[in-house]
Parts: sequence; structure tokens; C-alpha cells
Amino acid sequence: MVSRAPALDGGDARAWTRLATGALKAIIGLGLLAALVVLGRIDLKALSVLGQAPAAVALCGALILLTIPLTALRWGIVLRVLGLSIPFASLLHIVAISLLANVFLFGPTTGDAVRGVYAWRAIGGASGRVAVSIVADRLISLFGLLSVALVFTLFNWHRMQQVPALAVLGTSLLLSLAIAAVVALALCLAPLSMRRVEQLVSRRPRVAERLAQLGELILLIRAQPVRLLAACACAVAVQALTAAAVVVIAAAIDIGSLSAADFLFAAPLTLMANALPLTPNGIGIGEAAFDQICRWLEPAPSGAAYSSIFFAYRAISMVAWLAGLISFVVYRNEAASDPAGAQP
Repeated sequence: MVSRAPALDGGDARAWTRLATGALKAIIGLGLLAALVVLGRIDLKALSVLGQAPAAVALCGALILLTIPLTALRWGIVLRVLGLSIPFASLLHIVAISLLANVFLFGPTTGDAVRGVYAWRAIGGASGRVAVSIVADRLISLFGLLSVALVFTLFNWHRMQQVPALAVLGTSLLLSLAIAAVVALALCLAPLSMRRVEQLVSRRPRVAERLAQLGELILLIRAQPVRLLAACACAVAVQALTAAAVVVIAAAIDIGSLSAADFLFAAPLTLMANALPLTPNGIGIGEAAFDQICRWLEPAPSGAAYSSIFFAYRAISMVAWLAGLISFVVYRNEAASDPAGAQP
């Protein structure tokens, strides 16, 4: 009997609503990019220097591609904590395909859905635990981003206090990480609190089911803290590589009066803003945030089009994620040639 993927929630109306929302976000993101070009925050002429710096472009692309195996390893650790196992080569293909979906469809939610379907078929069931693994993986990824941003914030704390907006941003970051740490610690030390939350949402069975699965995950993590630390280390490495890729492009374009250390400080904060689900993959949001943070860091206004740097990084990322096309073809052929496997 051929297994089928779990049915999607909601009817056609809800699907059309999600599609319309995604399309609206895409229009807003493209509109923000157009506005940045018109305002001179993205200077297309400044980007032409990348044609004379192929080594920098290649290095940036290599750093971006290095995040794929680390992301696959991080997710694989979470899956093993949940008692699930997918070969690492398959994880690499699934992650690459999901990143491709992130770029060319409607953002991370779409990529997570693709990951979920491929993982469900690779395992042959356990859709609930697969969904929990994706949620947990996203939370660990967010922790990695917050950690990297916190490190650079602490190193530049004195400087941030001199700019009111950066001081507020730094304080908010510290509070967010503190709250996240307290909540995580409370759940790990008192997992019974999750059951109380489940009782509060008992009228929503699917939410209660997900919370119950998260509670089980917390109990498993308590029994395997080393694996949790390993997953967090992978998350930090992914975000550090991403920040380094942005800095490589900044050095190649060479605009404004900021140093590499300044860009290394601005990159993690920008990635946090870029993660906000306001537009697909933060299109327009990341560019505007990077430009504003760089302007705050400038000792004197230079009028440099700093958005160009993050826009160039995004463009190179999109090209790098085209590797997902190779994974799509290879993984599909591997599944088709395996009589015991389900064909994605």
C-alpha cells in the first residue's frame, strides 16, 4: 500500500488566503527594494565592482554553501533526539531543496513545509514528530542567531550606548535572550508546566498535541544535553558563516567609512531583522535594516548606499541556493531507484 502525505489543514478558501498573503508580502518586499533603489540606498553602479572581484563572490558563495551541511547536521541531531533517523546525504538534499523553496516561493514557511513532506516520506510516517523537529530546529537556529548577535553586542556595548537607537536595540536583545533563557530553563527544570499549558489550550486539539510533543522533546533533551549543545553549536556556526559572507561582500564593494569589524557587528543584527516574517525572506527589510545600522555606526555621515551590500549578499545567496535544483534531481532519482523508498 502506497503511503500518502498527511492532509493539509483547511479548505480551498484557506489555501487561497495563504497564497494571497504570500503574494502581498512579495509585492511589499519588491516595493521596498524599488524604494531603496529610488532613494539611492541601493546603488546598482556600486554593485558593478563585484564583476571585478570574482574571488570575493566565490568566497561568499562558498561560505553560504557551507551552511547547508551544518544545517543538515543540526536538524539531524534534533531528529535523532526524537528517535527518528534520516541518512545524512538525504538530509543534505532535503535542506538544499527547502532552501531553494525559501528563495523562489513564499519564504521560510514554504521551505519548512517542503522539509516536512520530504522528511515524512523518507521516514515513512511520524508526521507529528517531524513537525516538532522542524519547530525545534527553527528555535535552535534563532538561538544561534541571538547568541552571535549578543557576542558582537557585548564587544561593542560601549559604542552602542553612544547611539540611542542602538542602545535600545542592544537592551532589547539582552532582554530577549534573558527571557528565552528563563523560559527554556523553566521548561527543562519543570516540564510539568507544559502540561498545565496543554490544559489551557485543551479546546484546540492540534495545538495541545503539538505542545505535548514539545513536552516530550524537552524530556528527551534533558536526557541528552550533549546533543542539544551540539545542535546549538551548529546553529552558531551557521549564523557566523552567514555574517562572514556579508562582510566579504562589504569588503569587496568598499563603500562608506566603516571597517570590517563594523560590518561584522551590523550583519548579525541585520539578520535578526531579516528573519522577521513581514516579507518573503525579509526582502527589503534586511537591506533597509543593514543600511540604517551602518548609518548609526558611522562616525560622520557619508551618504554611502549601504543597502547595496546586503542586496548583493542576497543575490549571491539566491544563486548559491540554486544548488537545490541538483539535489531535487539527484534525490528524486535516488528515491525512484530504491524500491523500498517513497518517491518525493
